[in-house]
Amino acid sequence: DGVAEEVRLAIWTGDDWKAPDTHGLQIGFVRRGWPALASPITAIFKASVALGLYPTSLKASNAIPTHKPAKKDKSSPKAWRPVEQHSAVLAKPLERLMANRISFFAESHNVFDRDQYGGRPSHSTTQA
Repeated sequence: DGVAEEVRLAIWTGDDWKAPDTHGLQIGFVRRGWPALASPITAIFKASVALGLYPTSLKASNAIPTHKPAKKDKSSPKAWRPVEQHSAVLAKPLERLMANRISFFAESHNVFDRDQYGGRPSHSTTQA
């Protein structure tokens, strides 16, 4: 089914062992267990989209200050950037799925001005 493939792509996009959630879980664990997890995760994502709801439990995150390697002066606020740590490993894939759907809808219904290039798939600001 098309939605199951959308969910699979949302789960399988990105690095396996990057950005653990607040419980220490990484998307790589979900991918390794995908044969058993595909059906329940797809059902959760389908319900979220159908109801137009983003689960409250996925909204929480921690901002972790991370030093920018190119900035030598660690006392400067400009030497740091926040890295968001989601409360649940499924937060990012669900956001990705929803963003893809919104983007597809906007492109399909000519929501963007023809001169809008930034933030659109297959459009580069260098083409503007």
